[in-house]
Amino acid sequence: MVEKSPEAYRTIGEASKEVGEPSYVLRFWETKFKQIKLIKRPGGRRFYRPEDISLLLKIKNFLRNDGLSIKDVNSKLNDSKVSSLSPINNIDKQKHSIVTELNINSSEKSNKDEILKKLNEILETLS
Repeated sequence: MVEKSPEAYRTIGEASKEVGEPSYVLRFWETKFKQIKLIKRPGGRRFYRPEDISLLLKIKNFLRNDGLSIKDVNSKLNDSKVSSLSPINNIDKQKHSIVTELNINSSEKSNKDEILKKLNEILETLS
């Protein structure tokens, strides 16, 4: 199977695998969380954008890991502070700051050991 780019839309089956929840759970969440704004084609086929997948992962984290109720998750998602507190966004910010810090270009390839060391630190942080 061909690997899709991170920006590609996902079918419900692909989204289900990526999020780690059955497709019927994703359809149920659509009814409970109005923040999920996936694309539905005229035939009813669902397509999930990368931001939809990110939101589904957030919802899953709140429900499964934090043990919040659907009502509590809706409150958190409606809270403007969630985007800055979510682990997914924090990881993205860390990656961006590290890439900026490294500022890798062709003239800095001699710093390979330093780059590898920092990448290993990132890997440990994310694990």
